[in-house]
Amino acid sequence: MSTESRMKRDEVGLEKIKSRIETCHPFSGDSTLRNIITGVVAKDEMNVDEYLSVGKASIEKMIGQPTFTYPCKRKDKAITMGEASAVRVTADRTIDPALLYQRLLVISRGGDLSLKDVLDYELSPFPPALFEAKNIFQEADKPQLAKAIEECASKLSDQPVLDKTPKTEHCVLDGGSLLHRVKWTKGKTYGSIADDYVTFTISNYGQATVVFDGYRDEPSMKDNTHTRRQQQKEYPIVKCTPDTVFIGKKEELLSRGYNKQQLISIISQQLREKGCNVISAAGDADYDIAQAAVAASEFQSTTLIGEDTHLLFLLQHATVYL
Repeated sequence: MSTESRMKRDEVGLEKIKSRIETCHPFSGDSTLRNIITGVVAKDEMNVDEYLSVGKASIEKMIGQPTFTYPCKRKDKAITMGEASAVRVTADRTIDPALLYQRLLVISRGGDLSLKDVLDYELSPFPPALFEAKNIFQEADKPQLAKAIEECASKLSDQPVLDKTPKTEHCVLDGGSLLHRVKWTKGKTYGSIADDYVTFTISNYGQATVVFDGYRDEPSMKDNTHTRRQQQKEYPIVKCTPDTVFIGKKEELLSRGYNKQQLISIISQQLREKGCNVISAAGDADYDIAQAAVAASEFQSTTLIGEDTHLLFLLQHATVYL
C-alpha cells in the first residue's frame, strides 16, 4: 500500500494534469502537434507522434545487417519537440570566388583596365554599404534621426521638448509600441496578460484608439525587418489562447509574427469590451496610425503616442497636404 505522503503527491500531480488538460485541451479540432504546457507548435518535420511506424521502419533496415557495425543514423530516429531549439544562422559576407575570377578574366582580355582599378570595388556577393546580409537592406539609423530632430526643435523653439504626455481629450496609440511597454509575468495566462494591457491603456490614456500592425502570410513593407530579426535565431511558433500559460521569454515569443498576431487578437478583443477603438492594419500600421490621429483631431484635441520617427513625418505630410 502507498503511504499517505505518496498519495498526497499523486493527488497534487493529478490536479496539475487535470488543470493543464482543461486549459489546453489536447482533443480539440486543431490538428497541429503542440506542447500542452507551453503551447509551442511543432514544426512540420516532427514525427514523434508516429514513433511506432518510425521504429518499425528502423527495425526493417536492421534485418540482415551486422550487429556491431550497423550505423544508427539520426534521420532514422523520430524527431521530437526537443529538437526545436533556436538555430543560429551566419551572415553571408564571404568573397564570391566566381565574381573574383570573372573580374580577373575581364582584365586579361581588356588592355585598358588595370588590376588596381578593378579590385577597388567590393568582391562580396552584395554591396555591404547597402546590405547587411544577402537580400537584407541595412537598417535605417532612426535613433540618430530622432536625436537630430529633437535638437533642431530645441533650437527653433523656446519651449522644451516634453517627456510626458500632454493632457488632451483623446489619444491614439501605436499598438506595436504598446506591446513592449507592459511587463509580463511567468505563470500568468495570455488572457491575464491581455488584461494587464487593458489596465495600462485605460489608466494612462483612457478609452483610446489603438492601431496594431497586421502579421499575415502576405508580402509587406516590414518583411525586410522581420527577416533581419530572424537571422540570428528562429524561435518556435506558440499556440496562444486566453487560457494558455505563458512560459518562456517575452522577446522570443514576440519575435514571430504568427505569435504576435494571436496575442494582438486577444488584446484587441478585451480593449473593445472596455470601450476602446481598435484598428487592425493589413500590414504596417504607420500610415493607419497617422490617419487615425488626423481624423480624431477634427473633433477633439488628440495626442499620438508612438516611438517611430515615421509617424512624425506622416503627420507633417498630413498638415501640409491635407
